[in-house]
Amino acid sequence: MIRFLIPLLLIFFLFALFASSQVAQSANDKYATSVAPLLNQNPSKNGKLGVVVKSLTTGETIYEHNPDKMYIPASNEKIITSVSALSLLGKDYRFKTEFFSGGEISNGVLHGGLYIKGYGDPTLSEGHLGYIVFQLKQRGVKEIKGKFIVDDSFFGKNRYAKGWKEEWKDDFYSPAISALSFNYNIIELKVYASKPGNRPAVKIEPRGSNIEVINKAVTSRKKGALKTTWQNDETIVLSGIIRPKATVTLKIPVLNPTLLTGNVIKNAIQEAGIKVSGPLVSDKVPRWANIIYTHYSDPLSSVITEYNKNSVNIIGENLMKTMGAQYKGIPGTWDKGSVVISEFLKEVGIKNGFIIVDGSGLSMLNRVSPETLTDILSYAYEDKLIATDFLESLPVAGIDGTLKKRFRQSEVQGRVRAKTGYLNNVRALSGYVFTKKGDVLVFSILSNGFGWKTKELQNDLLGQLIECCSNN
Repeated sequence: MIRFLIPLLLIFFLFALFASSQVAQSANDKYATSVAPLLNQNPSKNGKLGVVVKSLTTGETIYEHNPDKMYIPASNEKIITSVSALSLLGKDYRFKTEFFSGGEISNGVLHGGLYIKGYGDPTLSEGHLGYIVFQLKQRGVKEIKGKFIVDDSFFGKNRYAKGWKEEWKDDFYSPAISALSFNYNIIELKVYASKPGNRPAVKIEPRGSNIEVINKAVTSRKKGALKTTWQNDETIVLSGIIRPKATVTLKIPVLNPTLLTGNVIKNAIQEAGIKVSGPLVSDKVPRWANIIYTHYSDPLSSVITEYNKNSVNIIGENLMKTMGAQYKGIPGTWDKGSVVISEFLKEVGIKNGFIIVDGSGLSMLNRVSPETLTDILSYAYEDKLIATDFLESLPVAGIDGTLKKRFRQSEVQGRVRAKTGYLNNVRALSGYVFTKKGDVLVFSILSNGFGWKTKELQNDLLGQLIECCSNN
């Protein structure tokens, strides 16, 4: 009996395998047909586009085009950084900033100066200043005698990652990176027009910054724009034209975030009535200093949400350097962070298809294949420790974040959670599709030089994928 049963089972197995392959092929053909018109219009550019779509329900590959080819991912790099950070640091990880006294506190006087040491918190902002001052007052501090010292030695001294373009240093989305950061390392120049022919009024925020403005701008009815240039680390020249009755806000990344952070905190302490006698300097905290207060950020789960929803680059860089410091030793560097993330990916079975240079995707030297991105997204979805926090951090089509204005009033709205990515000649979109039939698809669409047609392809493909997968 067994002798006859084995051939029958073999035939049944082969038939099932053939049937499943036909289902996969038909699904593949269906979406290939939807993408083909765009590819046929741009045959010379087809190598500049990579697409992978997989079902997390069945494990099938629904569609693929250049799956293993590596592309510049732009902000899709944030997917890799997020999953690595949530897995290695944990969702409850909090960045810290430590405050030390150089000597004892007696009769309201803090002797030996105040030391502030940063550990890469990218979220420190004006909303935290009041609580920091409150903590000093709770310890009876009414006067600080000695220097005001800032310590950023937790990170390496390089402020900019490899592959960042020189001209980006003037853009607020690519600020200098430091272990001591404030307000995303950006100042705002609010420029208020005056009478024609006169200098406009200028206000700097945050208050207490160390930045001096040389105002060479003029109010005029002529055509023109305002321009800023750095004279040195602490002096900025404002020039150009502002129209009468206009108000313009310029967001400018500072060159020395450590000094910005220290000066703003020092100013807040003084405004609260605590006397500070010494100058602000940059140095390391000595071994004999006494810790008096530790300020903590929100949990990493919240920080990751801000990072992905609004694509905040500085968060990714601080995360990468922090992972480098935690796992490869202080100071944290981009090179160390790259090794940590690469080792993590290999540990979870992703052996190749990536080159990691920075944490945000600004670097033109990053590379990743759509196959690798879908593997990382699949891992994140299936890992119960990080799945909820990671998925909730991604923008929702037509609802919030960088996808708020896309897919509105369409069937895709609310059914896609994905990370966008934009650089010159780079367009990327990777994430999850929750189909009408209850399937969950993971996808990655990466293009380098394919042009504006990429967005049309993304819209068309996602619009069809929400109807998937009737054959499963």
